[in-house]
Amino acid sequence: MTSTIRICAVLAAATALACASAGGGGAGAGGGKRSRFLQADHKVPEVNQIEEESQRGYMAEAKVHLDRALNGQQAGNMDQARAEFAAAADSYAAFLDKFPSFDARMPVRIRAAESYLIAQQPQKGAEQAQKVVVDPEANANSRAIAAKLAAEGWLAAANAKVRAGQLDPIRLANADQRRGQALQPRVPPGEWKNFVDATDTLVVALGKPDVKPADPRKGGLPPAQLALIAAEVEYAFDNMEDAQRRFASLIEGFPAEGEVLADAVPLYLQTFLYLNDSAGYQAAVDKVRAQVEASAKGATDPKAQAAFAKVQEALGRATAGVQFAEAQKLLEANKPVEAAEAFEKLAADPRGGDVPNALHNAAVAWDRAEKPDKAAALRQRIVTEFADSRVAPNNALLLAVYTSRKGKHVESAQMYEAFIAKYPDSPNRCVALQNHASELDLAKKPVDAAARYLVFGKDPGCGKDNPNTTALALYRAGRLFQDAKKRAQAKEAYAAAVATQGVTDAVAKSQIADARERMKKL
Repeated sequence: MTSTIRICAVLAAATALACASAGGGGAGAGGGKRSRFLQADHKVPEVNQIEEESQRGYMAEAKVHLDRALNGQQAGNMDQARAEFAAAADSYAAFLDKFPSFDARMPVRIRAAESYLIAQQPQKGAEQAQKVVVDPEANANSRAIAAKLAAEGWLAAANAKVRAGQLDPIRLANADQRRGQALQPRVPPGEWKNFVDATDTLVVALGKPDVKPADPRKGGLPPAQLALIAAEVEYAFDNMEDAQRRFASLIEGFPAEGEVLADAVPLYLQTFLYLNDSAGYQAAVDKVRAQVEASAKGATDPKAQAAFAKVQEALGRATAGVQFAEAQKLLEANKPVEAAEAFEKLAADPRGGDVPNALHNAAVAWDRAEKPDKAAALRQRIVTEFADSRVAPNNALLLAVYTSRKGKHVESAQMYEAFIAKYPDSPNRCVALQNHASELDLAKKPVDAAARYLVFGKDPGCGKDNPNTTALALYRAGRLFQDAKKRAQAKEAYAAAVATQGVTDAVAKSQIADARERMKKL
């Protein structure tokens, strides 16, 4: 016997269809014809609305568990609540297995699915939702609602298996990180594939006229976020052409979702790099920039505005990446002047991104072009304007070397001293200490030079690097102190030279021997 809902049975035949479609319409999948089956957005009937006594028993049991679950949830007892949600979902699922032709099977399955998800049994939730997706009576709106729940369920199930080490995680490496490694396109395994399929069903259903699926649970992921993750899954499993298509559709279909675009756009551009499509990369940058600029103009929410700004920064870096690669090719082709000019042009572009790095590379190019003055001018900019950049320390040292070559040893010594003070943890600290002393020596400041040689030579970190250099520096300190009649300091320097372990250089060994003799006379 076909089940019916009691409230409809007591109404006149003329109003029966309206009752069947209350809360979400009763149109079936056939397009236009009416169905007695309630759609997924309809409310689950109350127990007293069900005509068949055998059916009421199942639904009553489910309702008892659901009420307990809600009470436990309200009281903050989530362990009890989850257990009761699972029991309620089991009762709903058992009811529909026994009565598959129940008029309200779709809303009941949706309730079972959401209850399983709350109970942290995502695979069971996804399976219940999937039964609505394939229901022959489901309309587009029902399929969208169910597909969204199924996608969330499969996503949660996939993440649970990843945590348990039972499923490959999603890794979003960029093209540079995998340089030289060939793509290995493969079908996403297990739950990842199920998630992608459910998301695809959702996206297709959302494309139907007037489909706006209600989110049965608060806090569910929006469709744009699910579509983003589906694209990331295909990206992670090296299906770059498919991932590219998905990212492009996402950017086109959800232009107002700034936070989603902030994640999607960089990966979308990476697909072009993986596919060695430089022309497509630049065309995509230009197209997306126009879309984002249009969307950003209409954004009023501060959070959305910040997200669009992040996307625009990413596009700026993308443009810079293309220009950087072109400049680097010029340098590799032994065209340093053209390369230097290209790097400087990149640094001057407000969308250029990493300005100090562009200036650094321009300086390298000018060095290769034998234009040290131009290289030094750029390095001075880096040290002055971008002192906290990662390339600033190296350029500060190179600027000191350039200054020394110009014969300005006092100024060069000051540069090394400033470097040591500003970058005390630099891996080039010992080089700076030694060069500081050497520049003072060249500047005819013997006592100051001797003091710095002694600091360098007695530094435990520097001594380990090269004992030969350490011994030579300490001996030089001793000689300078001795010439300046600083007997105590000279003796200290000579003693340190003699104590240096691991000396192998013949000159250094001879100076150590001389240091021993000199100590006897002090």
